[in-house]
Amino acid sequence: MKPKEILPVEVRFNPKSRMQNFDLELMVEVEPNEPRKLLAIHGVSHGIELKLMDEVLSFGSVVKGSRLSKLLQLSNFGDVKAHFKWDSSKYSEHFTIQPESGYINPNSNLDLEVTFHPTKADLDVHLKKIPCTIKGGDKLELTLMGKSVNLD
Repeated sequence: MKPKEILPVEVRFNPKSRMQNFDLELMVEVEPNEPRKLLAIHGVSHGIELKLMDEVLSFGSVVKGSRLSKLLQLSNFGDVKAHFKWDSSKYSEHFTIQPESGYINPNSNLDLEVTFHPTKADLDVHLKKIPCTIKGGDKLELTLMGKSVNLD
């Protein structure tokens, strides 16, 4: 650059995921091996980060016509309230998840009640990758397994 010459500097922040607070200094090299601070950048990226504490729930053997429930914890490690919705068409023949949809506050946990309610004998009820849609976030997947046995 020439003396008194001005050059515009454009800084863009376009995060693809959640980021904690950060501070960065943008340096410019004036002479060889003579870096100087040009500007300081401070930022944060808020976002949704939901996780299931178990991705597989196994119910073991359950008598046909009865029910067994287990709790599944959904956690929001993110900074904003998040909406979730399970696709009940993938599991409703054998299982129920309550609540099936709703909101979870940031930095909180929600207990979901998953119930296995077999109506016919089947020694291998195995549902893989049941989707849970997260509005504005990545979908979650759950695998449910159980055995339905006759009482005789």
